[in-house]
Amino acid sequence: MRALRVISIAFLTAIAGAVLSVMASLYLTELYHVSNFEGGRGMLIFFALAPLGLIVGFIIGLVVALHSRGAGFGGFAKAQGIALGIALGLAAIVSGVLYLAADHPPKLDGKPLALEFELKIPPALKLPAQPNVQTLYASLYANNRDNRYALLDYNQIASRDGYLFIPGKASLLSQTFNRDLFVSIESEGGASQFIKLKLRAKPRKEDEAWSDWITATERADLSSVPEPERIAVRYRVQPED
Repeated sequence: MRALRVISIAFLTAIAGAVLSVMASLYLTELYHVSNFEGGRGMLIFFALAPLGLIVGFIIGLVVALHSRGAGFGGFAKAQGIALGIALGLAAIVSGVLYLAADHPPKLDGKPLALEFELKIPPALKLPAQPNVQTLYASLYANNRDNRYALLDYNQIASRDGYLFIPGKASLLSQTFNRDLFVSIESEGGASQFIKLKLRAKPRKEDEAWSDWITATERADLSSVPEPERIAVRYRVQPED
C-alpha cells in the first residue's frame, strides 16, 4: 500500500507540475517574444517545458511521499498537499524571477505603445504595381528576440513631389534605444535598407510628436545606400489600441 501511495502522490504532483509549466510558459514565452514561426513556440511549450514540469513535479511528489510518515487517507492528503504546495511555490519563484528579468514593453501613462511612422520612397525606387506583404514590407528590429513585422497601410499610399509616402505601425515590445526600421522592396534588388531610429528606450510625452525625417544609410548587406535611393522615415509614439 505504501508503494501505491508513493506512486499516486508522485503521479498527481507530476500532472500538476506539467499543468503549471504550461500555464506559466504560455505567458513567459510571449513576454520573451519567442517566435511562433511554424509552431515553434507551441512545440517548445508542449515538447520541452511541459515534460520538464512533469519530471520536476514527479521528483517533488516522490521525495515528499517517501518522507511522509502519516497513515491512512489523512496522511495521503497531507503529503499530497505538501507536494502540490512545493510545486506551486517553485513555479511561482521561477516565474517571478523570469518575469523580473524580462525586457518589458515600454508604457506611457500605463498604456502600451506603438510606433506610427511614414515611409518616404524616393523617385529612384519603383514600387510594385500592386504592393502587398510579399513585395513591400517593413519590420521594427531591436534584437533577435524583438523583430516583428510592421503593418503597412497599402491603401493609404500617397504621392507628393515625386515621392511616395506609406503609413505604417509597429508595436514597441522592448525597452531599448537600439531600434532599426528595416524596409524592403522586392521589385528593387538593392532596396532592402536599415534606418536607425533615434527613439528613447522609454518614450516620453514629447515623443508623441512627429520626428524629423531620418534617411537610411545602410543596405541589408551592410553596403552604403546611394543618396538618391535612400528611403526616409518619420515617426511618433502613440498609445496602442
